Amino acid sequence: MPRKSQPEGSAGGEKLPRKSHTWASNGAQFPSTEGCVILPAPGLCAALRKPLAETSGVSEQPLHCALFCAIVDNFGDIGVCWRLARQLTHEHGVRVTLWVDDIVAAERFMASQGHAKLPAFCEGVDVRHWPSHPGDFAEVLRSDLLIEAFACHLPRPLLDAMGRAERLPVWVNLEYLSAEPWVAEHHLLASLLHLPGAAAARPPARKTFFFPGFTPATGGLLRESGLLQRHDHWQRNVPESRRQLLRRWHPRVAETLAPDALLISLFSYETAAMASWLQALADDSVPTLLLVSQGRSLAGVAAFLEQPLEVGEVVCRGALQVLVIPFMAQDDYDELLSLCDFNCVRGEDSFVRAQWAARPLLWHIYPQQEQAHLQKLEAFLQLQQAQTGPCDALQAASALALGQFMRFWNQGEDCGELWHHLRPQLSGLRERAGKWQQHLAEMPDLATSLLRFCRSQSR
Repeated sequence: MPRKSQPEGSAGGEKLPRKSHTWASNGAQFPSTEGCVILPAPGLCAALRKPLAETSGVSEQPLHCALFCAIVDNFGDIGVCWRLARQLTHEHGVRVTLWVDDIVAAERFMASQGHAKLPAFCEGVDVRHWPSHPGDFAEVLRSDLLIEAFACHLPRPLLDAMGRAERLPVWVNLEYLSAEPWVAEHHLLASLLHLPGAAAARPPARKTFFFPGFTPATGGLLRESGLLQRHDHWQRNVPESRRQLLRRWHPRVAETLAPDALLISLFSYETAAMASWLQALADDSVPTLLLVSQGRSLAGVAAFLEQPLEVGEVVCRGALQVLVIPFMAQDDYDELLSLCDFNCVRGEDSFVRAQWAARPLLWHIYPQQEQAHLQKLEAFLQLQQAQTGPCDALQAASALALGQFMRFWNQGEDCGELWHHLRPQLSGLRERAGKWQQHLAEMPDLATSLLRFCRSQSR
């Protein structure tokens, strides 16, 4: 059954539906293009699996990357692109120009990361508005790597300029994340495109589809150098680290938090399941501090509490204490995920970051047509179960309980009884999350994989 490709939100943002054309290949979903041929990209040899230094050619020549991002979800896509741009710049010495189509939305996001008005150089990344004149087009064409993030569609004048150019960068379409098996089959396939304005005799341009993922047959996940070490540092003394984190938002809550209290972060979409879960937290014998991020989940919490909520506000219902926290810089959000006992996340960025935190999580997937999001959830659960190795009966029961909780949540069903069964098993699920983190860390990260591919094509 064809699956509609649907973008999802990430930490701190909201996702709106995006219309996209798709086609089915061997029963799998694949983004459509104007191209006439789909074929494997050349040069896919052992070089892609070697350390980057062994495949970099003339390593002293820095690469230039043009990274295009359409801000359609109020910080979702740009959150991923900003992480990628920073890593390429800081760890690999790549000169990155981040082109954004909505400069006003980009300024709001960059302000949350501690940066001023755009266009500007931010942490070494040149953040600029969508190219609109010949000088911009010439700069893009001089780049070594052109990344079209999440099928954002390059501006037509740029495509016209590409059609007339003698040389094109390595052109990559960075796709959305999924654990479904078809992803590995389509990773690094290329589309041959007849660009507008190109001479009839000119060979078609090649655009390669690059899929992040959870197996070595994909491009991997974003993971900065030292990320796991930072998590180890935050988790070395969790009670003290939590107090320091909470003092930033509410000193009284930081000092009065019960030693046995659960700390849970909530960043999700709207769902009918939320009220039953919140009631279960309120009725529990163990106290819970729920840190609710600004965004779409806040409305559901406010409806349950029957009062409006503002940043910094604290409300108690039974064993449940709710604290509304502000939009956070990405590094601070990583710390929050690391210090919580359970993280409710959505979309791609927060979903990936929660896995690096090695803590049990709930993944809220954007609802899709024909219940395709439930297929994505099942694919992830099955892959995680297969990769975390043998487990005893108790561990197996814990994994099943978490999976069932996610299914009920994503279908908007009553989760109260499930939570009462799941909560005592969080410590065992933490151990499983640690195994999953280590499995993912054995693969090359997404930024490194992109550069390996770029250099393999540039030879």
